[in-house]
Amino acid sequence: MIAALAALQPHLARVQAVMTAALASPEPRVQSLIDELGGFHGKMLRPSLCLLMAEATGGVEDGHLTIGAALELIHTATLVHDDLIDDADTRRGKATAHTRFGNTTAILIGDYLYTHAFHTVARLGEPRIMERLTATTNIVCRGELHQQVAERQGDLSEAEYERIVYGKTAALTELAGESGAWGRDPRFAAAGAAYGRACGIAFQIVDDCLDLAGDAQKVGKTLATDLERGRVTLPIIRALATTPASERAAAERLLLHAGDPAEVARARDYVIDRGGLRSAIATARDRVAEAKRALAPLPPSPATAHLHDLADFIVARDF
Repeated sequence: MIAALAALQPHLARVQAVMTAALASPEPRVQSLIDELGGFHGKMLRPSLCLLMAEATGGVEDGHLTIGAALELIHTATLVHDDLIDDADTRRGKATAHTRFGNTTAILIGDYLYTHAFHTVARLGEPRIMERLTATTNIVCRGELHQQVAERQGDLSEAEYERIVYGKTAALTELAGESGAWGRDPRFAAAGAAYGRACGIAFQIVDDCLDLAGDAQKVGKTLATDLERGRVTLPIIRALATTPASERAAAERLLLHAGDPAEVARARDYVIDRGGLRSAIATARDRVAEAKRALAPLPPSPATAHLHDLADFIVARDF
């Protein structure tokens, strides 16, 4: 565990308690299902970002715990639905919700997480916060939908890819950074938003690289789903950009229409050989540097240093 997250463990334990209370059901059968989900959430990066920004700009308050819990519930809802869409067998080394409980139940679990996130924040009685959370969730859903309709589209540009990545990933990390500094110096909230946005884009680029060349045991989830579904990610865009025009059509067929495992393996090798993976990782590192520069308005503190460490962690994940 990186120091940034270790330092937050007391606060994150309280965020976990808020999540557990939010999901509690008076129906024993429903509660049994929620209990059986077990460790359904991830590394708590989004609440960590919110809490670190709060620490760096004046201290953690109860409202930050609630917002952090809501952010993690929304993120987890997207993962439950994503795993179903991708027909992924594992997530964080465990069987995914749809493989354990069936497709219908997995859809409803995702919906349950979304609605309880909104209800939790609504109890704060702050309409502006509720509006930002729901608007951001709309952007997340739009990003996921955009990705779906852009599958197998060989003309997808880097600009459009970034819009997809912003929607499905970076909008929520942007809100996490911004919300940690709400009610404080407006420069801090702007810095948090810029930091979270850049971190989110870098995180998704690395995720797309891991899907191509990661170790499933280390990453903890089913890989190669992007190639199987014909998703146009940054490594693929960069590989196609170096492909001679005379070979472009054949390369698109390979990368965007891979069928059996042998074709997927060939497509992965092609992206690596053309430098797409190396180029995309370099861009992720550039975004991490951008995120760290965005923190300049914050006063020096251990929390600010931990924000730098958290950004570095994004591109240090194992392949």
